[in-house]
Amino acid sequence: MCLPFLLLKILRRLLAVIVAATIIYLGVTFIQVYKESITAKPVRSQAIVVMGTAEYNGVASRDLSARLDEADLLYRQKYAPLIFVTGGSSPGDAYSEAGVGKTYLTGKGVPSGAVIANPIGRDSWESVVSVSKLLTSRGIHSVIVVSDGFHLLRASQMMSSLGFSTSAAKSINSPVHGVQLAIDYARETVAVSASRIVGYKFLSVLRHGS
Repeated sequence: MCLPFLLLKILRRLLAVIVAATIIYLGVTFIQVYKESITAKPVRSQAIVVMGTAEYNGVASRDLSARLDEADLLYRQKYAPLIFVTGGSSPGDAYSEAGVGKTYLTGKGVPSGAVIANPIGRDSWESVVSVSKLLTSRGIHSVIVVSDGFHLLRASQMMSSLGFSTSAAKSINSPVHGVQLAIDYARETVAVSASRIVGYKFLSVLRHGS
């Protein structure tokens, strides 16, 4: 057997092993993402952290509204006395996700002093890092993360990586279904898989360039 043919055979086997290992890794991560989305339960904590998502000219999207409604329910059930709403704004936008979230919650009767808007962050990592500073300044170390089910594992891991005791609650009335839900699960699986290798900060910097 000539050397070039032998090397080619070895490379093919190595590639097959790499592909198989990648598929298994992604499959296991998907199971973890999905499991968290259906088993996550909140525990009484010092604060609720709502992960931001789209708002339209000052009006909460259906997805954001569902997350805020879940936070409102947790607050009224006395799971935590404070709600921190995250999410920045797009360039040129007069409103932030966090600001819209606070307006929405106070409009539902949550006392203004119980809702803290943190309008900083272009993605989940930046939002979590920013809100963590507010939480720490208030002596808060236990939180309930609220988001869509498919986003809970990543968001919870981010908060935990910054030293917080974290539980999670999904927005029961999320409007994300069907094909979009499948896409979101796939995206989260890739994001969680990649973050475990290079870290959430690196992915954020890679996405935004700074």
